[in-house]
Amino acid sequence: MVFDPDSALPHVAFRDPAIFAAELDAIWHGDWVFVTTADAAPNPGDQLPVIVGRQPVLLLRQQNGELAALSNLCAHRGTLLVDRPANTKRIQCPYHAWTYDDGGRLLSVPHAPRDAVDKPAHCLPTYRVESWHGLVFVSLNPEAEPLAERFAAVEPHVAAYGLDAAAHRSDQQETQEWACNWKLAILNAMESYHLFRVHPETLEPFSPTKGAYYITGSARATATGGATSSGHDYLLISLPPGFVGVFNSAAFLWQAVHPIDAERCAVRTGAAWGSASSTHWRSRIANWFNRWAGGAAYGMPDFLPEDKAICERGQRGAIGDFAPGPLVPIERVVADFGHYLNWRLNGVEPPAVHTAPDTGENR
Repeated sequence: MVFDPDSALPHVAFRDPAIFAAELDAIWHGDWVFVTTADAAPNPGDQLPVIVGRQPVLLLRQQNGELAALSNLCAHRGTLLVDRPANTKRIQCPYHAWTYDDGGRLLSVPHAPRDAVDKPAHCLPTYRVESWHGLVFVSLNPEAEPLAERFAAVEPHVAAYGLDAAAHRSDQQETQEWACNWKLAILNAMESYHLFRVHPETLEPFSPTKGAYYITGSARATATGGATSSGHDYLLISLPPGFVGVFNSAAFLWQAVHPIDAERCAVRTGAAWGSASSTHWRSRIANWFNRWAGGAAYGMPDFLPEDKAICERGQRGAIGDFAPGPLVPIERVVADFGHYLNWRLNGVEPPAVHTAPDTGENR
């Protein structure tokens, strides 16, 4: 299906198993997918099991300090190798003890004649892995463009916030299951048009819809921004298919979406703090992640349940069909995402990067 980037997505895109299967193949198994933050595997020997689309992947820090991504399925009978974070120099299958090194090379096959198994032919498949400002992405596609190229349009804006010096906290990430298609969740995260209606008491007073503006972007990545009541504009980056991050004066807050099936997704939230962030702010944000309810009591707006509710409401409506309405100018980031879908699913080359005139002044 070819989508009209200037219109809302048709409801069939949120429920059709055939479309979902195509997305798994072309997007989640064919593009870069955010998996974690670099602090989740900081030391040699650290191992972290993750899922990319439908593929179990083992993210690990090799003894030489480099990140690697391997298949997390034993080359013998496909048993899941690692099911929880660990630290060890070797990878050993819990079923028959086939053992691999941290590059995926098969080292030993217990109770087998010397030449019964061609060890070089049964190594663990390796995948592309790159870290961008402490955010770790994996691609099952060896031809995926480098992240530096993918995110080039937003790089200058991100660099200005000093994210490389920020402290990511994987131990304070939260994951929720939402009863909606993954596209509903990520589209909601990337646009600011809904703030005045969905978040009238939580976000709108702090970052009003009328203050939102487009900066630059394309199908590959988009940067938008907005005025806040504190006088410091926020920066929002959208990195398809499933990552959105917001920079404010205190922290970098992010949301990552991963599909479960056509009508469910996993939504993970996390944060990073710059060295200049106060202990007071860090505590307030940490408490916000630790409790879904009562966030306002800690000084942080409790808006995620509101997002969850509106996305699940959208999914309930997706049982019917309608004539998709046009996007308004404040939703240009949604149009970028439409171009992304056409690029990945239909091979349609997306438009060049668009930069709004008077960047930073176009409120």
